[in-house]
Amino acid sequence: MPSRRNLSFPTLNDVMPDVDGLLQGHETVGNWTLGQICNHLANTVQLSVEGIPFRFPWIMRTTVAPMVKERMFRTGKMREGVYLPAKALPKPGLDDRAEAETLRAALNYYAGVTEPLADHPLFGRLTRDEWNRFHCIHCAHHLSFVLPTPNGGEVVSKGVP
Repeated sequence: MPSRRNLSFPTLNDVMPDVDGLLQGHETVGNWTLGQICNHLANTVQLSVEGIPFRFPWIMRTTVAPMVKERMFRTGKMREGVYLPAKALPKPGLDDRAEAETLRAALNYYAGVTEPLADHPLFGRLTRDEWNRFHCIHCAHHLSFVLPTPNGGEVVSKGVP
């Protein structure tokens, strides 16, 4: 089984060119399809403006969160297997192209909004620069599970049925 890509995005403007390339042909090496990944990323970007409807427990936000945030921002990496509430998980059967366009729209929406932005459910108040960094890391994390196929070959996806 192929491994994940080593991926990073210097800016949010670098995300959609990668997604557009993946739409030409890809395979996934994780549990979600490209459509599910784009849906999850779009929701996260949009909620960073409009407000995220859940928060982690206070004890986590005050003890664990500062260490997690520092490590993630320093390394540019997120760890796998982070808990998400069921309502935050993408549904199966999403269309890759439609969800890519949803992500494009969410990124454009986010770019056009000025502060204040919503609080992060674990890290609390983030500056615009910190939200930008978070979104770049988050997008790279999830899109690293999607590998482009040579010459835009046939799309292969191993998403959850």
